[in-house]
Amino acid sequence: MIDRSRPARCPLGLKLRLLIKLNFFAALLVATVYIFCPKPELETFQNYSRAFLDKKGVLLRITLAADERYRIYTPLNNISSVFQQATILYEDKNFYNHFGVDVSALLRACWSTYIVQGRRVGGSTITMQVARLRWRIDTTDIPGKIWQILRAIQLSRHFEKNEILESYFNLVSYGRNIEGVGAASLIYFNKGANRLNFSEALSLAVIPQNPSQRNPTSQKGLKALAKARGNLYRRWALIHPEDIHKKVFVNLPLSIRSPDALPFLAPHFVNDVNASLPWLTQGFINTTLNGQKQAIVEKIISNYVQRRKSEGINNAAALLLNYKSMEVEALVGSANFYDEVIDGQVNGVSAKRSPGSALKPFVYALAMDQGLIHPMTLLKDSPKRFGGFTPENFDKRFLGPVFARNALIASRNVPAVTLQSQLPDMSFYEFLKEAGVFGLKDEGYYGLALALGGSEVTMMELAKLYAMLANGGKSRQIKKVFGTQSNQADEKQLISAEASFLILDILKDNPVPSRYKFVNLTSRNNDVAWKTGTSYSFRDAWAVGISGAYILAVWVGNFQGEGNPAFIGRTAAGPLLFELFEALQTQRGWKINDILDSSQLNLRKVAVCANTGDLPGRYCPLTRDSWFIPGVSPLKVSTIHRAIPVDKSTGLRSCRRIIGKTIHKVYEFWPSDFLHIFQMAGISLKLPPEYSAGCHLNDKSMSGENPVIKSPQHDVTYVLQSDFPNQAQIPLLAVVDTDAKELFWFINGSYVGKAKRNKAFFWESTNGEFSVTAVDDHGRAAQSFFKVSLIR
Repeated sequence: MIDRSRPARCPLGLKLRLLIKLNFFAALLVATVYIFCPKPELETFQNYSRAFLDKKGVLLRITLAADERYRIYTPLNNISSVFQQATILYEDKNFYNHFGVDVSALLRACWSTYIVQGRRVGGSTITMQVARLRWRIDTTDIPGKIWQILRAIQLSRHFEKNEILESYFNLVSYGRNIEGVGAASLIYFNKGANRLNFSEALSLAVIPQNPSQRNPTSQKGLKALAKARGNLYRRWALIHPEDIHKKVFVNLPLSIRSPDALPFLAPHFVNDVNASLPWLTQGFINTTLNGQKQAIVEKIISNYVQRRKSEGINNAAALLLNYKSMEVEALVGSANFYDEVIDGQVNGVSAKRSPGSALKPFVYALAMDQGLIHPMTLLKDSPKRFGGFTPENFDKRFLGPVFARNALIASRNVPAVTLQSQLPDMSFYEFLKEAGVFGLKDEGYYGLALALGGSEVTMMELAKLYAMLANGGKSRQIKKVFGTQSNQADEKQLISAEASFLILDILKDNPVPSRYKFVNLTSRNNDVAWKTGTSYSFRDAWAVGISGAYILAVWVGNFQGEGNPAFIGRTAAGPLLFELFEALQTQRGWKINDILDSSQLNLRKVAVCANTGDLPGRYCPLTRDSWFIPGVSPLKVSTIHRAIPVDKSTGLRSCRRIIGKTIHKVYEFWPSDFLHIFQMAGISLKLPPEYSAGCHLNDKSMSGENPVIKSPQHDVTYVLQSDFPNQAQIPLLAVVDTDAKELFWFINGSYVGKAKRNKAFFWESTNGEFSVTAVDDHGRAAQSFFKVSLIR
């Protein structure tokens, strides 16, 4: 009768002969592998996670590798030495003394497992485990084990022991979907592998031998882990008796963080950085984010939209940029990343939106640099047509004459468009391209609407533009990650430091929004140079400010692009801007002069006539100080205020001074174009009286200003198309002094017609070169030259 309770066994001699043959073939394979197999890649054969840290080293997020595992490659010199020694003691105490395969351990394992068929023993060295993990070898059968041994020998030939050990620490499993000690240390203990304490080091060292049973995120796994750790400590204490006192620490319970509890902070910022990194970038990403400031911005935005929800304000975004370092310190892409109703996962900071009037400061800066204006230049805020474009102001009204600084603060549209149209050198479109605004269509697509937000920009681009002002007109690249080298070729001086200072000096006087005044916050008496923007149809409300070391940009709106009358820059975004600055700007008494010292710039202050902006003439009643750029700013002496003789008896203007019969009185003599827009704006002026009846033309022509011909322009060739001869018309128009009523027009010395002031006379042109003369009804004249080319 056959006893089936025990498996049949081969004779011992047959087993030994088989073993000898296997050893022979194994030796042959070993020699082949050692000589001919190339050096394998141990790091880049797989991809890794990215661990994003804020500027203080606080973990923001760990991403999964492509195979849904947490894996952070960590160099050996960044791994705790105690952990290294404990792992070698536990896994492969002869690691430094064999060639990748511990023959004695293998023979014992083979005898126990396959010969006597007793307890299954592994016998794998650290090198063999690296081979198994690197080539994903199934070692549950003899062929797999042989293949593992051969690969281990290949590794030993090409790599130093420490290189193999480093690879092991980055490949082995530490429970769940965590591979490598770098990821395990960061996830479980929220620290780098070089900062593990004694108990943590021993705990991680025992997990790889049985990662499923010793998973530290379950109670059962923690018990099994504690038992294995105790066994390892006893072995450690035999070798390191000086650590006997550490037993108390080994017995303390571990504070373990589960992968399910990993942080997911600053989600829009991390997503943005993650998408911008080269695909080979891995490991720890040290970002510029300030975690504390990020939390403040998130909280204030959340509270702000909650308070104003009844007005339809339910979403906002903000960006905090340190203009000195050009580092992003806070970025909030929406009011709530997890709110599907507001499309919270959309990043409002990187979305292209219309900036409304937020770009106007740069039109004024270019105009200052190109000699068109200074802060007190008198501009015209009146209806004006530019081809097919007729800009209107937000309030549908016109102020008439307005100083450049006031036009910018009040965000008047017509003056900005007029300045954009007059830029003689770099156009506003060229400036935006040079400043790094991407995705612009051809210049003709926008026309003169650029100054009013005709092009779309991202909040990041807008903040970069305002940082240019704070950096003295120099455009610099924004940084979100430490270690990125600044390319000086990307730094461009697009605006002068002088114009930058003048714009900031104007914007600091932009009044605080009225709604903010009622918020119970303390003022620190800091300058805030700020500007708002409201896009067409109330789709976007913007506010951008500079204070202290920061550029702060905020947006209020919705990602569907629906308009809302509440989406106005000053009233919707402005209060949020100041609320954030109040919380973030801790400096007290900060001034614009702290970043751009006016005494070190080519700037001077000069007294100008308070109501004309020009250098004061003899009769200017009041002056005020204003900045100008010597050699650049257009300065002239004001001729508006003039003293004239007035007949005492009639009140009329006398032809000349007559002692006893006339007195001198000062009147304002505005050019006809300004006089016209004063009248359109409903501003009543005291005009000089008419001349007495006995005054001759010669008397009148000796005083006042000559006409200034505006059309046709001097030395310009007009190319006109007409199907009929003598049907091509050119408007003749000039600006005249206040006391002039009519203009008489002459072409090549021949009279062609007359027109009231501020009215054009249309002359039917022919081919040729012409001189045009304008004579007002007081005999004052001006002349210009032009050419006409008719195309039929």
